[in-house]
Amino acid sequence: MALSNTFTTIFDKAINNGDAHEYENKWVVIEHGKDATMTHLEVNATGDFLGFNHDLVKGVKDTTTKMSSKLDDKDCDGIAFLNDNSKQEHLVFAELKSNFDVQKITGAFHQITMSFIKMHAWLSLCRGYNLDNIKVHFITACKCCKDKDQEDNVRLRISQAQQLGKDTFETKFLKPLLDKNNIKVKLSSFDDIQKLPFHDCICEKEICMYLQLTKNPSDSKTSITIY
Repeated sequence: MALSNTFTTIFDKAINNGDAHEYENKWVVIEHGKDATMTHLEVNATGDFLGFNHDLVKGVKDTTTKMSSKLDDKDCDGIAFLNDNSKQEHLVFAELKSNFDVQKITGAFHQITMSFIKMHAWLSLCRGYNLDNIKVHFITACKCCKDKDQEDNVRLRISQAQQLGKDTFETKFLKPLLDKNNIKVKLSSFDDIQKLPFHDCICEKEICMYLQLTKNPSDSKTSITIY
């Protein structure tokens, strides 16, 4: 049985709570915030998606703030199971931001990480779930820099952090993401994971991390292909 089927068999209310939809080769993530100007992300892959909106992991305080002062009750805009054409199973997490802002991009990956922790807690109850065998993708999509001055300021911020020898979000993640669009990192490289004694299967898990920008500052949508 596919992991998505196992999950929705146990957590059957997730289908309605998370407004689940099936997609073939393309999953569409929608930002519903009334003031959002970045509203659509298309995630392309050869296979079948089962996609949920942010309500799937919203307000899960029993797993986070009700039981812990260290875990934030954060959620991301979309979560999907992907069963690709080679029968490889994936978990995909996505967050959309309307402006290129380093602090907001940092916050987006924090939201995604907290959403992953909630999903992992639930999936650990599911037959056949083994994190080692699943490909995990963290995607933040946002508008590109509004002009060259903003882009230069971001690059300067990265350069200054490098010169100071600081191990920051800018040096660890933002620079390589701007250079290559996607990178592979261990979850233990995230501060949220590093600072707490999580299980080794979480800390040692290598995930694919993406920063997808729009082509133009005025665009409200973008797309990305994952493998």
